[in-house]
Amino acid sequence: MTGLTFCGCRTLAEQGPKPMANRADGPGGMRLALICLHTSPLARPGVGDAGGMNVYLRAVAAAFARLGHQVSVYTRATSAEELSQGAAPLGSGDGPGTAVLHYLRAGPAEPVEKSDLPALAPEFAAALARQSRPDLVHSHYWLSGLAGQAAAASWGVPHVQSLHTVAAMKNRDLAAEDTPEAAIRLEGERELVTRAARVVTVSAAERDGIVGDYGADPGRVTVVGPGVDGTVFRPGAGPDLASLPAAWRGPAGYLLMAGRVQPIKGQDLAIRALAAVPAAARPTLVVSGAPGSGHLEYAAHLKTLAAELGVADAVVFLGPQSPGRLASLMRGARAALMPSRSETFGLVALEAAACGTPVIGADTTGLRSSVVDGVTGLLVASRRPAEWALAIERVLTEPGLAARLSVGGIELGRQRTWDHVAAALVATYAAVARTM
Repeated sequence: MTGLTFCGCRTLAEQGPKPMANRADGPGGMRLALICLHTSPLARPGVGDAGGMNVYLRAVAAAFARLGHQVSVYTRATSAEELSQGAAPLGSGDGPGTAVLHYLRAGPAEPVEKSDLPALAPEFAAALARQSRPDLVHSHYWLSGLAGQAAAASWGVPHVQSLHTVAAMKNRDLAAEDTPEAAIRLEGERELVTRAARVVTVSAAERDGIVGDYGADPGRVTVVGPGVDGTVFRPGAGPDLASLPAAWRGPAGYLLMAGRVQPIKGQDLAIRALAAVPAAARPTLVVSGAPGSGHLEYAAHLKTLAAELGVADAVVFLGPQSPGRLASLMRGARAALMPSRSETFGLVALEAAACGTPVIGADTTGLRSSVVDGVTGLLVASRRPAEWALAIERVLTEPGLAARLSVGGIELGRQRTWDHVAAALVATYAAVARTM
C-alpha cells in the first residue's frame, strides 16, 4: 500500500490466535472499542468536520450502554483540557452498561489539518494498544481504521470498519470547484475494507460503492442504517414565530437546509432554486451550518450568488444549531432541502422527516435510503434549478401533499430508533465473533 502502513504492529497471524470472548449474552455484555480518531463525538454537527457521523457515534454508544454493553470510544485529544480531562461520559447512564469517551494523545494537543492526520495514526494506535483489551474494535472513518486495524491485531480481536463517506463515490460526484480526495485515502479505504472482518455501511448505495469501487467481498458487508433520537426530533410546535425575523413570518414561511457549508452539499443549487420560485410565492431559505474545512470561499460565494440572483433578502445564514434548536427549526419549516451531490445516507433528512417536515432531496446515492419518494418527501433527479423550484412549489401549494409527507415521515422516524440500530450492530458483532 503506497505511502501508508497500518502502524507497524504485528499481524494477528504473526502473534498467534487469542481467544475471542463473545460476551454479548453474558454478564456485563460485550466490551466494545469504537474508534473515531479525527473528530470527537461531542463536537457539534455542522462545525468543521463534524456531521452525521458524530451524531451516529454518540447515539449508538449510548444505545449500546442501554443494552448492557461496555463501550469505550477513543478520539484524539485536540486540547490540553481534553488531555487533562482524560475521559467523558457518553449517554445518560440510564442502562446497565457504560459508554465513555477517552481522549488519547497523538501529536500536538491541538487541531491539525486533516491531511496531516495519517502520519499521527501510528502514535494513536500505540496509545490504543495500551488501553484495556476489548472483545471487538469498530473503526469509524478511514483515518480511524489506520489505527484501529493495527490495535485490533495487537489485541487479537476482530476489526469492523465503517467508512461513513466513500472517497471513490465522493470523487464521482464532485462539484467543479471542489477538490478530489487524495490517492492516499482511496488506497487506505480499499485496503481497510478488504482486510476488515466485516464492513458496516449505512446504506445500500454505500455498500454498492465499496463493493464496486474497492472490490470488497459482498458477503462481508452488512447494511445497518442509522437511527433518529425521537425524544428530540419529533412532531410538535416549531419556534415561536414572534422570535423570528419578519421575513420568516411571511405567508410562504421558510425552507431549511442544515449541514456543513461546502460544494458537495449543494447550497448553491438551493439558492438558485429559490430564485426560480415566483417572487409572490417565494419562501425564505434558512441555511444552518458552518463552512467545512477549506470551504470559506464557497461560503462567501453563496452570499454573492444570492445577491446576483436578487434573493439576498430571502436567504438567511445561521451558524450550527444545537440539536434541540435544530429540531425546532425543522418543525417550523415548510420543507427541508437536501440538494447534495452525494450522501452516504443523509441523516438530516431522517431527522427532518421524524419532525413531520417534508424533505426535498436529490435522487442520488444514500438519499434514496433516507427519503422515501412520495411518502416522506420528494426526490428530484435533475440538478436544474427550475425542477427544484417546481418540487418546492408542489410541497407548498399542492392540496394534501405536505400533510401526507408529514405523516409518512413521522412514521418512518418511529421505526428508526437508535436502540434498533445498536441491536442490529450487536447481532453483526456476534456473527463476526462466531467466525473467529
